[in-house]
Amino acid sequence: MSRSRPVDAAIGATCRPGRQGTRSMTARILVIIGLALPGLLMGIRAPLRADDSSAALNPETLKVGFTRRAFLGVNPMDAEAAFKTLARTVGAAKGYDIDITIQTFESARHLSRALSAETINLVILDSWSYLEMTGDGIEPVFVPSDQGRVARRYLLLARRDGSLKTLLDLRGRSLNLLAAPNTNLGAHWLQVLLSDRKLGIPGAFFGVLEDHTDPMAAILPVFFGKRDAVLVDATKFELMTELNPQLNSLGAIDASEPLVNAVICLGRSGWSSEVFRQDLVQAMAELHLKPAGQQILTLFKAGRMVPFVNSHLDTVRRLRARSAPRQHEIKGAPGSPVALP
Repeated sequence: MSRSRPVDAAIGATCRPGRQGTRSMTARILVIIGLALPGLLMGIRAPLRADDSSAALNPETLKVGFTRRAFLGVNPMDAEAAFKTLARTVGAAKGYDIDITIQTFESARHLSRALSAETINLVILDSWSYLEMTGDGIEPVFVPSDQGRVARRYLLLARRDGSLKTLLDLRGRSLNLLAAPNTNLGAHWLQVLLSDRKLGIPGAFFGVLEDHTDPMAAILPVFFGKRDAVLVDATKFELMTELNPQLNSLGAIDASEPLVNAVICLGRSGWSSEVFRQDLVQAMAELHLKPAGQQILTLFKAGRMVPFVNSHLDTVRRLRARSAPRQHEIKGAPGSPVALP
């Protein structure tokens, strides 16, 4: 007990400062407050400066139009919300307050009419429709890329251990089709494939046609023998077989060439300035670097945008050249192979 008393005394001396200690402590507190006060005042004024900077953003208008098949399987309201989020976040980063309007068009013909009647700055459409609209005042700038590929192959699959080995074997059978974003050319390829073999049109050739927006929902019924065949893009099928090797029990009856599904274009006129146009191009090239841009890419089922090259569409041009003359007259991509004439 006697050893603890000096410690207690020392603590007491510290806790009960004399008059000189009190003056010293008061002086230190005043110095601390003096140093902190400017920072506190700056924190109070910061929101005012933020408001002032937002008021200084340059107002711009952006009109976006896209064909429904460019976002096959996507709710148009979701696409609209994603574009508005992108315009708000990317626009502010570039110094713009962007007022965005979005229109969805059923076909290339409807979009072409709108382009002739009013200015649409950003146009997103399936490549089949784009080839119908060449010369309509739009300039192709990007195509979506996924896992380093800009083109997708389509596979017509059935069970390897079954009796369905050729396209002719599928007459009157059931077919599941994957109707998801960036997979829209599968229906056109199937249509041309049947036409090449003089087997008629999909709606008449197959007994049952059923669209699915989920790859698993399209493929598994064929794996379990509930459906006869499935039309799916090869990229998704390869990914699913990596996760579930048993799906390799499905084999390809036929396969397409690699096909680019979508093209992103800019209007050639109607821009407030070339600077705004170029800023938009740069923002789209950097979509994969920003959360709001990644949301748009997720809708596209793409990893990033890559610059458009005319040769990207060579295989689509060949596919159109193989299609029957009466099919060339169909404006826009069909909503489903069931509806093809």
